Amino acid sequence: MRLWNGLLLLLVSAVLAVSDSLPADAQQAPCPRKPERSFAAGDTSVIEDGRPPCRIEFRKVGIRLEAVADGSRPDPGRTVLVDSNGRYYSANARGWGVTISVWDSRGRYLHSFGREGEGPGELTARGIISLYIDGRDRLHVRDGGFQWSVFSPRHEFLRRVPANVMGGALEESTVILDDGSALASAGYVEDRSRHFRVVDTSGALARTFGPEGEAGYIVRPITYAGGDTFWAAPPQEGPHEYVLEEWGLDGELRRAFRRDVSWFEWRGELETSSAVSRLHVLKDGLLIVGLPRPTREFLDAYESPRHGDGPYEDDEESEIMELMEVVIEVIDARSGELLASDVFRVPEFMEQAAMEFFRGSPRGYRYEVGDDGLPFVDIVALELVPR
Repeated sequence: MRLWNGLLLLLVSAVLAVSDSLPADAQQAPCPRKPERSFAAGDTSVIEDGRPPCRIEFRKVGIRLEAVADGSRPDPGRTVLVDSNGRYYSANARGWGVTISVWDSRGRYLHSFGREGEGPGELTARGIISLYIDGRDRLHVRDGGFQWSVFSPRHEFLRRVPANVMGGALEESTVILDDGSALASAGYVEDRSRHFRVVDTSGALARTFGPEGEAGYIVRPITYAGGDTFWAAPPQEGPHEYVLEEWGLDGELRRAFRRDVSWFEWRGELETSSAVSRLHVLKDGLLIVGLPRPTREFLDAYESPRHGDGPYEDDEESEIMELMEVVIEVIDARSGELLASDVFRVPEFMEQAAMEFFRGSPRGYRYEVGDDGLPFVDIVALELVPR
């Protein structure tokens, strides 16, 4: 499982966005989209294979969050999100503990807040902290002490609740809803008969729903852009196809898209199979699907006699993972049309892709270190252009 977990970490930290507001001189013709059509409640629509009308291009949008050598401005860190006013929040900078930094819409540093401790508004600096924004621009912070702290848009401390019901609060399987409650598809709960659960603003389990049957500790990537529905990917183990489901927060399955393609193959174990590792929905109805695809070279290396001799060294593991491919598909949820399906080798993907996406947004970011040794974050977009 070590090789696969390493690749999933790459994909979890390298997911994409679709550009909607690049500089005027960088704009290209938009990707054509078919008219919106209606779907019957609970219906499953097959998304046909074929040559999609668009291809994917990556672009920087000209916004950078930068550290400075004298330490007066912090390392922006490997976790970045944005609120509805365009302000960026960043955290998990090496050496900066639980510091959360705030930057304006142009990437200029404003100030930082957050300190270690157990008092109101203080955070536990054990491991990383997770950041989420709700529909009212309140900042939700899950710290290393398994607590959720909530701050107002002015960064005033509002409340703290236990995170026990949320389990690990994995970013690919946890979202914060508009009202500040949380939705998750993985973790540790007594009732494992349903895949999804909602935790209210007090930290209490409000309800569970979803497919019947033992969910166990299964991870289903989910994504939410606001409103009363969310999208879920299939479990990361076992299917010979992938099905994307739109669920209402009322627990009703609204509709589903099925992609049954020859290259999405289950070979009996996770390390040698395809799986949807990340799912992202934009407010305009585009679905971004990211998944690894083992190549023949990867399978040969994985199945070689060397594999049975014990754990790989880190450099060996990295070399093998670079033999994998990453497939990125873009589906128009309004029409059920496959707009793009592009394949990248892992090194190419990691050089171009954003590390993470912003909620319901067409932009993401990439963390890098310059030749001077100073870290920075570039805001990155993925643009769909006609073939």
